[in-house]
Amino acid sequence: MTAKLFATLTLIISLLFQNIAVLPARHPQDVRLKAVLLADIHTDGNPIRDRNDLLREGFASVGRTQRDADTLVMCGDITNCGEWTEYVNLLAYLNVYCRIRDRMPEMGNHDSWNHDDDPDYAKAERYFKAFCRWNGVKTDKVYYQKTVNGVPFLVMGVEAADLGDPYHSAEQMDWLEAELNAAVAAGQPVFVICHKPLAAMGADAARMEQILTAAAENAAAPIVYVSGHWHALGGNTFSRPLDKLVYLNLPSFLDNDGAPGFIAELTEHTLTLTGYSFLREEPLEGFEYHVAF
Repeated sequence: MTAKLFATLTLIISLLFQNIAVLPARHPQDVRLKAVLLADIHTDGNPIRDRNDLLREGFASVGRTQRDADTLVMCGDITNCGEWTEYVNLLAYLNVYCRIRDRMPEMGNHDSWNHDDDPDYAKAERYFKAFCRWNGVKTDKVYYQKTVNGVPFLVMGVEAADLGDPYHSAEQMDWLEAELNAAVAAGQPVFVICHKPLAAMGADAARMEQILTAAAENAAAPIVYVSGHWHALGGNTFSRPLDKLVYLNLPSFLDNDGAPGFIAELTEHTLTLTGYSFLREEPLEGFEYHVAF
């Protein structure tokens, strides 16, 4: 009872704080879009645990160093097990420490559990949709489209408790294909946000690859498939199997080398993806990629 009361008070204070105006810095005029990309935040329900101390420091750094970002993308596993208190704590860290007010959460496998020893997907789905609403995303599904500065983001979401093999319905895959093809037909770059990389998508992998490959063959601008799940930086971080298809696998914001993530900057003819250590407040050496188009 005490924990629920504390979480409710935290939520109320966080939502009030969210309404405080934050004047973003302006990025250079030739930068069409700047996005901060994070994955595997794994927020804990206990606000005083070491994990959450690290998250507060990391988000404070995001707020200091990326005030000119247009949006913050959270690519799945934003909580540890989809608990209400975890979402409330995460909202507090975003509102108090992170000055980026436009946000896109995605539902990963950890967010689908509610309890990993007794999965309750229906409850996890309700909590995730509530978190979306708190962050200005109105959706009646766990997947949605959002456009920032004319650039579409297609945010996927698992549709069952994911204890190993993710599940995206045929309806969601059809939605992705239609939205992606529409963006390509308009000549737009597009970000596909899906927590698991293709190699971890199980039965959904072949369909996903077919959708991405077919769209990329007709694209004038890059399609960027952003995933997480593996937590690591290394050889699987970046690949470009086709000229207009890019795979970016994000490290865990909680693990690795100083709360890492990536910064995406889009100009008229170049997409730059830069790995960044937020705790050290410096780029990650060897993790900068330029995609000309």
